[in-house]
Amino acid sequence: MSLLLLLACATDYGLTGFCLEPADGWDIERVSKLQDAAGFPDNRDAVVLSFDDSALKEGESWRVLGVELVAMIPQRYFDSYEGGDVLQVDIWQGERPEGKPDWSVKQAIDPTSLDWSAVTLPDNAYFASQRNELKQQRAWMNFDFEELIPEEGMTGNSYTVGVKWPDNGLPTIGYSNFNLACGKNWTDYGDGSWVLNSADGDGKECSWPMMRVQVETRTLDDGSCTGETVPG
Repeated sequence: MSLLLLLACATDYGLTGFCLEPADGWDIERVSKLQDAAGFPDNRDAVVLSFDDSALKEGESWRVLGVELVAMIPQRYFDSYEGGDVLQVDIWQGERPEGKPDWSVKQAIDPTSLDWSAVTLPDNAYFASQRNELKQQRAWMNFDFEELIPEEGMTGNSYTVGVKWPDNGLPTIGYSNFNLACGKNWTDYGDGSWVLNSADGDGKECSWPMMRVQVETRTLDDGSCTGETVPG
C-alpha cells in the first residue's frame, strides 16, 4: 500500500469515526447542598433528569455512563459497620419510572473502598433529626452503567434515575431537603407503585437524593476529538 493511500485512509478514519467524550450531566451540588440522610427499607425514590441534545447531529447520540450517590452511615454505627448491604440504581428512558427499568446496577457497599468524611447535618434535617443521627460519615459511591447502556445511546432527552434501599435501610443516602421540583420527584413507599410528589407544598418543596450523573456523547469525529475515537 502506498504512503499516499495510507494517509488517505487515516484521514477518512478521522472523518468517519466517532468521538466519545464526557458531557455535562446532572450534579446536585450545582443547585443544592447536603441537608439530610435517609434510608427507607424496601422503598424507592426517583428523579426525572434531562440532557440537552440540541447540539447533536443525525447519527450522534448520548448515554449515561455512571451514577454517583452520597452514601451515608450514622457515626454511632460507622466503626462497627461491615457493609455488604446492596443498593440498587435504576434508569428508565423517559419521564416516568414505569415498569421494569431499562438498566439496573446493584452494588454491595464496601466501606473500606470509599473515601469517607465526617459531617454534621443541620438541626432542621427532617429524617436524621428524628433518629438523633445528625453526626454522619459520607462518601460518594459510584454505579457504573458503561457496559450496560450501548454506545448508540439513549432515546429522547429525558431519563429517570431511581434508587432502591435494602430491607434495613443502610446505607442511608444523602438528601437535599425541600427546595427542588416535586414535579420531577417520584417515590415508591413500599407497595410497588410510584407516586409523583407534585401534590406536596407549592411544587418546589421536595427532597432529592444527592446524586451526580456522568454522561457521554458520541459525535462524528472532525479531527479535534480529545476523548476516545472509535470506528464509525
